[in-house]
Amino acid sequence: MAGKQQRETPQDGEPVLSLRQIEVFHAVVLARSITGASKVLNVSQPSLSRTIRRMEDLLGVELFARERGGLIPTSEALLIFGEVDNIVRQISGLSGQIARITRGEATVFRVGATASVARALVPQALKALSVSVPSLELFFDVLAVDQMEDYLVTGRGECLVTIAKMQHPLIASEQVGKAGLVAIVPRDHALASRDAISAQDLKGVDFIAFPGGGAHHIVVDKFLKDANVSVNIKAVVRFSDTALALANQGMGVALVDALTAMGPIGNDVVVKRIEKSPDFDISVLWNRKRPRSNNLKKLIDILHRRLDEPDLIARGLEACHEGMTGE
Repeated sequence: MAGKQQRETPQDGEPVLSLRQIEVFHAVVLARSITGASKVLNVSQPSLSRTIRRMEDLLGVELFARERGGLIPTSEALLIFGEVDNIVRQISGLSGQIARITRGEATVFRVGATASVARALVPQALKALSVSVPSLELFFDVLAVDQMEDYLVTGRGECLVTIAKMQHPLIASEQVGKAGLVAIVPRDHALASRDAISAQDLKGVDFIAFPGGGAHHIVVDKFLKDANVSVNIKAVVRFSDTALALANQGMGVALVDALTAMGPIGNDVVVKRIEKSPDFDISVLWNRKRPRSNNLKKLIDILHRRLDEPDLIARGLEACHEGMTGE
């Protein structure tokens, strides 16, 4: 009819309502007034009134009877409300779920670490991450070096913190800091009274070594060879924890990265600084072809800040020493 506004309809002839119109309608039914709905939605009353009138034009029915003191939904309006109520409630909860996802709380963050960084550095960083993301669910794996590739390539974990090197076309990395070399010395050893130990001091000592190819072997072997020093290898171990255990039994001196000694070291050994110590690179690795969460970036930032702290290693060793001696 001339002068009448035509309804907006899709090709099948049914009227089209927007999500915003449905949200307004839902709020007005619950509030039983434009005034109450405007407070809930934080929208002006004239705007809501126009939206309701537009819906009535589109649907061709009256949705509310205007009574003094409020609006009374028609029977058609209540039937429509029954259809949209659950949808609107789901949409209302959607923003909260999206917020959880963007905060990194919606999925498990699975992190791996090789033994030495897993003793203190990574647990400290994960504690800081959990404070930043309170509802974060963590899964922490401690891995051997020969498990690193499978862990990242197959997607078992999202990232890995390590002092070991890894060359693989799928693996990306970022260096987050460095750590020096320290000596783990049995308390009754002749070197235990030294403030610091040089490579020459290690000539002929009983020694706990690491197998070839690993980060410790590469750094320690070069350190000793550059000084033309030979040691008496009493045991070969894969993990820094095992080196600490054998040193506590008096089997020999072990050279490990300083991060190893930031965790508990045992009662029967002391930690000594190494003169002209070489450095280990500390890196975070991940699979460049797999999805990455914001938690990975947050963890990298935390590790950077942690390892940039002045005298971090020295303070960690001092705390460990005090914990063992009860001072």
